[in-house]
Amino acid sequence: MQERIQHCVLNIIAESAGTRGEGAYLVDVSVKGKGSHRKIEVLMDDDSGIRIQQCAWFSRRLREKIEGDDDLLEQVGENFDIMVSSPGLGEPILLPRQYRRHLGKLLRVKYRDAAGVEAELSGHLQEALLSETERSSLLILPVSSGKKGTKSAIEAVTLYLDHIISAVPEAEL
Repeated sequence: MQERIQHCVLNIIAESAGTRGEGAYLVDVSVKGKGSHRKIEVLMDDDSGIRIQQCAWFSRRLREKIEGDDDLLEQVGENFDIMVSSPGLGEPILLPRQYRRHLGKLLRVKYRDAAGVEAELSGHLQEALLSETERSSLLILPVSSGKKGTKSAIEAVTLYLDHIISAVPEAEL
């Protein structure tokens, strides 16, 4: 059922050219609950950040698709909720494409170094080199952990996506 709902969302995205949904992409779909009351949660994003109007638009289109498919409606049940939203602050980045939206922002990244040892780094995402043919990487400028008033040269760190365990956007205080 989850795969069928995901397929519905992907179809809506494909059909969204020239509409409020244009530019959005699917991050994740989950179906919670059983039998008489299910909750369908859809995470979507846009390279410039998804807007609430886009989420509402996708929610209405998805409800129409589910209610128009008797077999899927029987699986989901007549009493279901749909929640379409953006991954919030503190939610891990799931797709490489999401890094583009977080350029210049603070990230907390867990990764494996060259020796395979797990490490963590907090810093501002300076660049996301995403490629389907070459090894993708991020350039992160670590936040200074020194005492106030002391200036030390901080160099940007290159992390390869295949070494990243998790990357979580953080609030800047």
